[in-house]
Amino acid sequence: MLGEKVGLSPYITAALIAMGVYGVAAIFLRLALRTYPPESTIVLVNVFLVALGMVWALTRGVNVVANVGWNMPTLYVGMAGLLVSVAIIAFYMALSRGPVSVVVPIFAMNFAVAATLGFLLLREPVTAARLAGVALGAVSLYLLTR
Repeated sequence: MLGEKVGLSPYITAALIAMGVYGVAAIFLRLALRTYPPESTIVLVNVFLVALGMVWALTRGVNVVANVGWNMPTLYVGMAGLLVSVAIIAFYMALSRGPVSVVVPIFAMNFAVAATLGFLLLREPVTAARLAGVALGAVSLYLLTR
């Protein structure tokens, strides 16, 4: 993968790509939301997401429904889908009404929620650097919303 040439792990590289691309996408969303209602925009964007997801799965030979059943992983996927849907709907509503420079940083603080829950529920290691990262994110959010 691209980042391995500069010493980054594949997951860090993928996360950095996601961060950059999502940041650019927010600009296009804001431009679209000047004309389209958020309800139309979310449907159209997610048509692309589902189509590209299916192409990705098919090109990798993944059977999308192979593991779906009455089990905990399916419940987790369902809960994640419900929660992501609520989050994205709220994000589109906020982005349709407010400046990108305020809405996106607030939305992006989801990392602090995920990191905290990772520490508490998944027993991921808590380090001073990780705590400082969450704290600095909160400080940046404070500064960006002033």
